[in-house]
Amino acid sequence: MTVAETSGAESGRMDPERKRLAAFLLCFTAFATMLGIGIITPALPLYAQLMGATGFWIGVIFSSFALSRTVFLPVFGAMSDSCGRRNLLLIGLAGYSLFSALYVLADSVYLLTLIRFLHGIAAAMVFPIAIAYMGDIADVGEEGRMMGGFHSAAFLGMSFGPLISGVLMDYLDISAAFLCLSLITAVTAVVCFRFLPDHRAKPRDPVPFLTAACHPALRIPVFFYLVYSVAYATYLVYLPVITGTVQHFTGTEVGVLIFVGTVIVAGVQKLSGRIVDRSNKYFLLAIGIAVIAAASFGIGLSATFAEYLGAVIVLGCGFGLSLTTIAALVTIAGRETGQGAAAGIASMAQGIGLMVVPVIFGVVMDTAGIHAVFFATAALTLIAVPVLLAVGRSRPVELKTAAPAPVER
Repeated sequence: MTVAETSGAESGRMDPERKRLAAFLLCFTAFATMLGIGIITPALPLYAQLMGATGFWIGVIFSSFALSRTVFLPVFGAMSDSCGRRNLLLIGLAGYSLFSALYVLADSVYLLTLIRFLHGIAAAMVFPIAIAYMGDIADVGEEGRMMGGFHSAAFLGMSFGPLISGVLMDYLDISAAFLCLSLITAVTAVVCFRFLPDHRAKPRDPVPFLTAACHPALRIPVFFYLVYSVAYATYLVYLPVITGTVQHFTGTEVGVLIFVGTVIVAGVQKLSGRIVDRSNKYFLLAIGIAVIAAASFGIGLSATFAEYLGAVIVLGCGFGLSLTTIAALVTIAGRETGQGAAAGIASMAQGIGLMVVPVIFGVVMDTAGIHAVFFATAALTLIAVPVLLAVGRSRPVELKTAAPAPVER
């Protein structure tokens, strides 16, 4: 460790040069992995339908990923707080690449569900660990800017994924989408192995899981992610279904819709970071949720490509503002619970929603139709608005002191 690095560690801040390198590589990891996820997002529901999956089984397949990811998130989050982020991230990327390639071997909904379950275990070691690492190096007062940039890179990657997926499905084969994801994550693992510095917080007394999960600073993030997962699951699982199988849009058209929506998410996150750092975060969350509810209702009413495009743009604005704000709140909470624990608990709450919602909405789709899924999404997300407004009036967010100084190797 150089003199500059030692000084940075003693002051609780990472050396600026290493911080820039780490932030760039973490954003690259977010971009690359979400690019791959975006590639298979439109493909997986259609791939499952080729095997005879009903709406219920499509929900089960997606929920199996969320189930395993949710179970292992707190485990890997706590491990990263004590053992370092880098090694877990590398193992996760390697597993992510392997299980992505195995999708092409699935010949039944049962095997597809199993592979999806294993994929979720690897996923628990990738994005949440990268979020925790970014939270470690974010200084007090720049949580919104740092996390907004990170999530912006992630959604920028995801925005190009569906567009690439549509082209692959139209001109090659649906299995090409899964092989592309495997290749992308393998390359990301090699880049991180070569260049990403190791990083861990100084030893601290471990915070028990239940204590961290019930921490006052994490109550709103947990509540938000449970609500957000309703809208996100609908967007992720059922937008390709309603546009591809009901409206009979081409794979490229479906990819364009998701591309535009996620580009908007990325842009809003990048632009809103400084606003989030200076504003009442609970009020911003309420605005974001209200926009998400309105857009979900609009998707349910849409009939033409232009109408879907407009609704998706509005949805992207709501997602972008909400995610930047909640990421800042989780980072602030992580200074007391540990960034790995905070990121793991927040992601676990989202995972619970993503585990339950697709199955429930799969039944809704089978019994009441696909449009009812989007109307139900709008109603459920709108419930959160008065809660967030009440919290915003009762207490502002106070910036916490910096986390314990990191130890860099």
